[in-house]
Amino acid sequence: MGYRSNVSYVFYTLKPDVVPFAAIKLWFEENYPKEDYGAIDMGNDYIRVNYYDVKWYDAYDDVEDVRRAVENFAAAFDTDNNESVAYESIRVGEETTDIEHDGSAHSEWRLGVSREIYFD
Repeated sequence: MGYRSNVSYVFYTLKPDVVPFAAIKLWFEENYPKEDYGAIDMGNDYIRVNYYDVKWYDAYDDVEDVRRAVENFAAAFDTDNNESVAYESIRVGEETTDIEHDGSAHSEWRLGVSREIYFD
């Protein structure tokens, strides 16, 4: 069984007149891991990849491939200096306090986490 997480990555344009969404989409199609087991959600200015109930360990090749792709996105679009594009990620583990949130320098923090208490 093992420890499981839900993970999301999102890549988006902040200034489509400077970096059109088509550039991000092309980068994604050419560079994001094809053997990926994530669910892709695409909007007018973003591409989001969701992974549900996965073992997200750094030593796994699939995880390393995704992280390398994100690093390549940051380098290709110079996200440290470029205010026109951004990326974010969130990993939510099984433990209630196990949440990692990361993103580029100019991200809008579109990804968030909501936990809910309910009674059956």
